[in-house]
Amino acid sequence: MDPSIAKRDIGLMLFIIAACIAVLVESWDLPPGTFEPLGSGPVPQAIAFVIIGLCLIILLRALITLARHAAPTKTEEQLALEAEAAASGFHARPWSAVAVLAFSGLYVGILYLGLFGFGVVTTVFLLFIILFLLGAAPVRAFLSLITSFDRAHWPAAKPAVIAIVISVVMGFGCEFIFTEVFYVDLPTG
Repeated sequence: MDPSIAKRDIGLMLFIIAACIAVLVESWDLPPGTFEPLGSGPVPQAIAFVIIGLCLIILLRALITLARHAAPTKTEEQLALEAEAAASGFHARPWSAVAVLAFSGLYVGILYLGLFGFGVVTTVFLLFIILFLLGAAPVRAFLSLITSFDRAHWPAAKPAVIAIVISVVMGFGCEFIFTEVFYVDLPTG
């Protein structure tokens, strides 16, 4: 791992841990549930503790990376990794993170307003985010596949098909699990 990436990981993990601690503080005083077996407090607390644990693992890995790469010069391994990344066409897209954050805010806003149900909004949100991060090529290939029914487009369209399946399963699957297993009321349209 590149030391500059490790430094970014440390900052991001500390921010996420701080946000989880804020969730823990706010959820500690939630009253126990009257109709659901778990109540409204334990679910966000458990999720916050799991996220903090995972962040600590990534934080430890980043600290180990920084300790190993204390030298300011680039090693042959780092130069080889950079050359491989350049050859594969990888390039950093920090604007994508900003766009995903904006879309996430829009998602929360639509759920808050109750315009549509949780399953529908989550499915559309996940599909849009995954296709946005995949790029235009798989989407174009998928559109060519469904308009021409030519199997030659299948390899390039496969990521878009997988994105659709994941979105539908996660959107409506989470709605089913939260409403039928955990007895949590979700926004309905």
